[in-house]
Amino acid sequence: MKNPLNRRIFREIREGFGKYLVIFILMTASIGFVSGFLVADTSMITAYNESFDRYKIEHGHFRAAKFLNKAQRKSAEALGITLYDLFYTDRSMDNGTVLRIYKNRDRIDLVCLMKGRLPAAAGEIALDRLYARNNGISVGDTLSSGSRSYIVTGFIALSDYSALFSDNNDAMFDSVKFGVGTVSAEEFGTYTQNELLPVYAFMYNDGIPEEEYAEKDKAEDLLETLAKEVKLKDYIRRGMRIRRSSSRGKTWDLIRP
Repeated sequence: MKNPLNRRIFREIREGFGKYLVIFILMTASIGFVSGFLVADTSMITAYNESFDRYKIEHGHFRAAKFLNKAQRKSAEALGITLYDLFYTDRSMDNGTVLRIYKNRDRIDLVCLMKGRLPAAAGEIALDRLYARNNGISVGDTLSSGSRSYIVTGFIALSDYSALFSDNNDAMFDSVKFGVGTVSAEEFGTYTQNELLPVYAFMYNDGIPEEEYAEKDKAEDLLETLAKEVKLKDYIRRGMRIRRSSSRGKTWDLIRP
């Protein structure tokens, strides 16, 4: 004997076809959206993790009160780290923005070239792509800062500026009024020491711990010892920002410039 419910099911589908079609489309779209999100999420995490080695991203950096002399640098590197100069100058531009300028990098926190070329001569500059777009700047344009002028040779992304924070205490990044750029060694050499800030990136010689708590402990041990050798104005580890106090109850003046 045939089940009478079979006829009822087909009749119900036929009479409510529109309703069930909408439900089917919504379910299909939801499944597709979630599946795509999970695939993209995995790909982005993989690319993110690979970027640390690809662009030689620092394990941390600090700003000293003064430029380190040879003895201080040797004492700091005796703590099991390798130091890299990461000096920069903040310049007020004639377009009403502030531009943080670094020298072209080839050892640490490497640059990703998005368009054009890197600066190779004096008077040339490569700008963060987002800053350039928000300020209507194109490759070949000229930017001015008082008596200085720069020809834009390309657009870049700096591996240590995935978001354009000018200060670690800022609640929101600003890619309109603040930007970063790189210039050639020739151009950077024209800046006086008084115009530069003594910032040093570091890498642990024995590598960085994978576990966050271990990385934090290692960074705080370094900070505690480093503070005895060098007067610090700022100290940032890779895992998170270290503010004025540590988990061990000790305090340093960690003030962003």
